[in-house]
Amino acid sequence: MIRHSLAGALLSLALFAMPASAQPAPTPDHLRAAREVVVLSGLSQSIESLYAEFVGNVRASLATRPELKKDMEEVLTTLKAEADLRRDEMLDSSTRIFASKMTEADLKEVMAFFNSPVGQRYTSNRTRALEEIYVVLEPWSTATSNRLFDMFQAEMRKRGHQL
Repeated sequence: MIRHSLAGALLSLALFAMPASAQPAPTPDHLRAAREVVVLSGLSQSIESLYAEFVGNVRASLATRPELKKDMEEVLTTLKAEADLRRDEMLDSSTRIFASKMTEADLKEVMAFFNSPVGQRYTSNRTRALEEIYVVLEPWSTATSNRLFDMFQAEMRKRGHQL
């Protein structure tokens, strides 16, 4: 759960950190460049992994019910088409968002980075680095929220408010 929340937050930060310039409707080449950035950056892997995670969670939650295995597998197989449709929708949305935030020329520079040796090293290490970040992020997030709430409560008490 935290992974998806963090991934969304990181994506949002990345998108809003980009310069927002008024651009005309993207050309097919502009959209191709944006789609390539979505793929090369690894964002598409996160989108594409959703169904596999869903299947893994369903199988794990029903592992103690072997009598459901056959039907479960059949239903999961039929849901794959829906998952693929939803994946394609999100890839298209991501492509359009990147195209709206960056010029075609900028996207091509990003593509060049991801195709460079250092960009390829970044991409190959990104997943493992993010997994390690998630491990420290969860307890940090909880501790920080608790600390801030405690400080908020204390300050409100000083001002005569009981929460």
